[in-house]
Amino acid sequence: MSIFEAFLKIVLKFTDLKWGQVRDDLISKSIKVLRKYKEGASPEDLKDSKLIVGIEDFYEELYEIYNSLGDQVDKLIDSLSSFIKAPVPCKLKIIGIFETLLGK
Repeated sequence: MSIFEAFLKIVLKFTDLKWGQVRDDLISKSIKVLRKYKEGASPEDLKDSKLIVGIEDFYEELYEIYNSLGDQVDKLIDSLSSFIKAPVPCKLKIIGIFETLLGK
C-alpha cells in the first residue's frame, strides 16, 4: 500500500462526503494509534485501551497499514496531522484530488 492510498483510506473512513463532515477526533486517534505502533505496541496491547474508543473496528487495520508503510509512517502521520488542521472545504478538495489521482 502506498502512503497516498493509506492516507485516503484513513480519511475516507472518518469522512461523510455526502454531508461534508469529517471526524477529526477519530483521525487524531488514528494518528495516536500509529504512533503507538511505531513505539512497538501491537493490536493486542491496545485491545483494552481507551485509545481505541471510537475506532475499535479500525485499529487492527491501522496495524496492517503501519506494517505496509515501514519507514514512511512518519510521512503519513505528518500528512494526517496537517489534514485535520485544514478547513472542511479544503479537506473535501484534498480527498477529491487524491481520489482522482489514485483512480478511485
